[in-house]
Amino acid sequence: MRRRDFLLQTAAAVALAETPAFAQQPKKVSMWHIYNNEADMIHLGIKKFHEVQNDYRVEQRLVPYVQINPELIRAIATGSPPDIIVINDPDIASYASQGQFTDLTDRVAASKVIDASKYFKGPQTSDRWKGRQYAVAREVNTLGLYYNAEMFRAKGLDPDKPPTTWSEVAAAAEKLVDPAKNVFGLGFCAHQSEQSTFQWLPWLWQAGGSIDKLDQPEAAEALGYWADMVKRGLTSRDVINQPQGEVINSFLGGGSAMAVGGPWELPRFRREAKFDWRVALLPVKDGRNVRASSLGGFHFAIPKGAKEVDGAFKVIEAMSDPALFREGWTTSGLLAPRGDIEIADPAWPQAYAVFREQMKTAIQRGPHPQWSQLSRPIQIAIQEALTGTKPAAAALKDAAAKIAPVLARNPL
Repeated sequence: MRRRDFLLQTAAAVALAETPAFAQQPKKVSMWHIYNNEADMIHLGIKKFHEVQNDYRVEQRLVPYVQINPELIRAIATGSPPDIIVINDPDIASYASQGQFTDLTDRVAASKVIDASKYFKGPQTSDRWKGRQYAVAREVNTLGLYYNAEMFRAKGLDPDKPPTTWSEVAAAAEKLVDPAKNVFGLGFCAHQSEQSTFQWLPWLWQAGGSIDKLDQPEAAEALGYWADMVKRGLTSRDVINQPQGEVINSFLGGGSAMAVGGPWELPRFRREAKFDWRVALLPVKDGRNVRASSLGGFHFAIPKGAKEVDGAFKVIEAMSDPALFREGWTTSGLLAPRGDIEIADPAWPQAYAVFREQMKTAIQRGPHPQWSQLSRPIQIAIQEALTGTKPAAAALKDAAAKIAPVLARNPL
């Protein structure tokens, strides 16, 4: 080839490469999550991420909550995991202990956006396994006591002074229950799933009990309280079949005057509540005054085998930007995982203040690599006690025997 022809062809190739059609395409970052609500902050975060950079584009896949773990396990086994997964906090230890999540410790330490020291203690603990960090909290939630202020007034109760102890809740429930109108005093979730464990653990901790001592009187007292509320007709027997959302359905429909629930329900109240409602801190056990609630929330993790680890972490940083929290959580009901981030103008000021206060004493589940093997016997014990199949103490003694070998291998 003559020199002149070579130079002409080279110049033409360079010109083509510089045209938009041949410009470098952004890399794809695959993300699996459960948020089909377009108002959720995750969609705002992706939008803003795309606006500030051109190197990466997020490809979302919506996965139903009950399928997220089976789908992820299958994807890891076949070598085709997503680059980012949104995972429930008690599940992190299981994946991390098996080497199935990417260690993010050094990336988080070097990040100018994620300041791990500012996160609530619970998420800090949930994100770690053996001193290393494998996830970054997306949001946090906890439980409070919703109550119908109008029903309180109708029964001579002061809605400005909600019940603060177990005995006060039971006494209020006695006044509020109305069999003729099919109204119960208190609703809580006893569904045989992780949701019942999540809702019962605060009562266990308030009684001075713990998961590794389920065969002790404190645990029996906590479960006995729930069973007694059902036995006395102050709580519907249907709670054994009701997930958390259905418990709140009943409350919103006038089926109960009080209900245990989380801040994620707040957007529904704006749409559906036709009455004056409020939120109070969970009651404490008389004489102990131990303030406790369960910690919930979902976290971002990068599975081992992800193709775009660098891009995935950039997305996590974008989702962890304090400015995004302040803009995105105004109407979501959920709380930022950092204690230094407050919502300036929340849609529900009273409820927001209560849940934020409750977060100070919210306790994470675990972390434990076999959390499901600890939770399942508790779920069964709750069902047995509330149906009257076994006394609370006997049901929990059986649960303690089932989890003892699990705790012997990996203590809490």
